[in-house]
Amino acid sequence: MAANHTNRLQSNHGESHTNGSRGFKRVSYLLWLLILSGLVAQNSEVFLQKNGASEWVSLAAGFTVLAVFGVLFFKPVYKIIDTPHFAISSLLVIAVGTALGTFVSQTVPYEVFTERYGETGSAVLRFFQLDDVFHSWWYVSLYAALGLSLVKISLKKKLSRENIGFHLAHLSPIIILFGFWVDYFYGFRGIIQLEEGQAKNVVQVYDGHTNYLKDSTELPFSIQLDKFQFERHDPDYRLQIWRMEQEAHAQEISLHENQKPAKPEILASFPLELMKPRKIYGTDIRFRLTDFYPDFTFEYTYPDNIDTIEARDPGIQLELKTDFGDAALQLRANQPGRDKIADEGIVGAWMEFYWELPAELVAGLNKQPVDKKLAEVNRVIFAGNERRIYFLIDKKLTVEPLEPGKFYPIESKEGAGFTIFHLFPDAAHLQAIPTTKSEELNNPVAMVEIWNKTIPGSKQAYLYPGNAERRSGSFEIPGTPYFLALESFKDMETKFFKSDLTVLDKNGEAVHQQYVKVNEPMLYNGYRFYQTDYDPNRPTYSGIGVSHEPGLYVIYFGFFIMVAGIAQMFYGKTRKQEV
Repeated sequence: MAANHTNRLQSNHGESHTNGSRGFKRVSYLLWLLILSGLVAQNSEVFLQKNGASEWVSLAAGFTVLAVFGVLFFKPVYKIIDTPHFAISSLLVIAVGTALGTFVSQTVPYEVFTERYGETGSAVLRFFQLDDVFHSWWYVSLYAALGLSLVKISLKKKLSRENIGFHLAHLSPIIILFGFWVDYFYGFRGIIQLEEGQAKNVVQVYDGHTNYLKDSTELPFSIQLDKFQFERHDPDYRLQIWRMEQEAHAQEISLHENQKPAKPEILASFPLELMKPRKIYGTDIRFRLTDFYPDFTFEYTYPDNIDTIEARDPGIQLELKTDFGDAALQLRANQPGRDKIADEGIVGAWMEFYWELPAELVAGLNKQPVDKKLAEVNRVIFAGNERRIYFLIDKKLTVEPLEPGKFYPIESKEGAGFTIFHLFPDAAHLQAIPTTKSEELNNPVAMVEIWNKTIPGSKQAYLYPGNAERRSGSFEIPGTPYFLALESFKDMETKFFKSDLTVLDKNGEAVHQQYVKVNEPMLYNGYRFYQTDYDPNRPTYSGIGVSHEPGLYVIYFGFFIMVAGIAQMFYGKTRKQEV
């Protein structure tokens, strides 16, 4: 008899388990059909809008798709909608959708979303409405189905004081869903594009599903941009390995015969660690950083006994000081084009170097007054062998001894002048030693040693990053498609950008002031203003995102009702146990 009872229990347990599995399978099947219907409905709406259909026609098409689902599957849905299988499964799917909406960037501009996830990735994410999950038709459809489930479950239970918590907890998701729909129909999301000192009340509105600008609306007040600031991250320079990939181009470009345009591809990036060997994987090529100069310059040295050196390639090295900053300069007497600088506008005078002054120049300088043709422009004339400097400024001649290390002002140009570093009779004895002016990253240069482990010998290369004024100094490894570079990507990213805003009423009076930053919005009169766009080429421009969510407070109220209902349920249960 006991055995028969045990067999019946096992039989009932097995039957219950089987029924539970079947219930979850039926619910999963219907939920996936509901999600598919939501995707088809919303993509139909987007497709029709892009092809010129009105908003109401597009909405009607989307609702028609969902209505067809409701008609076809009304009976099975109605039968299982108030079962625990449906409640558990729908909550689980909604939780997954909410998680996706948390990890995937939501409601960002179309260009930003595409740049972040790529052309293919962003297209896939937009097709599944994962760029705006919480306003997507499939997400709202799941919430609506859960709301109907809760209504049906609530109607089964008698309305009484003891059951008020149960009814509030089941009513709250419906209120939250209603708040979402209020936002859908009456809320908007857009951008105000401002320059410093400019005020606007017109918002360019985004389409909620495509992130295209579709319309504009006016605010009951104006927003003024008082000041915009942005700052980039500090540079983080690294040694990089690049490879030149030969690829066919969509359009034929004739560089050389049978040559295809090359596209560089970065393979690896390494921190700046001195003397640590690195390798290019798949090859026998090795390299290492032998020195790094944050603010690179050359320090020149010359033998002290210059009087014993024959003047074969004489010159002078000096540093100019101008309104545009300091600059190193080297003049060479025996090299035409490098023996003078004829730029009176920047330096304040022509600068000329001679080891021996030509006889006609000596004659012109010795005239009283100085030769008129010679004095047509201001001149600074260096006489190397004489160790003299002739200043012919404003037609007046003065002569000073040539002394290395001394600063000489140029009176015709306020603030301009020069300091002599070296006077040398033969450039062959001039040695340049790499060094750094400071520890600031003003002119970073990396010295790298490259070798092949199967071939004796090595090569040295200087690597430096490119900027707006010069191309980067990379090193192409002979006989390979690889090259080494020194670059920093971090300083291309923005550390922060901030806008100081003022709210103006209809009379132009300031009624509120606040700054906005990323993740630090300004809330005013039911509108949210946040930092969403900037242009590094326009330092006074700022794009201020605007969102109006009138259903937000309804959603908050729904969550309050949910918490109150759950609290009452547990409080009532505890009181019963105490009694």
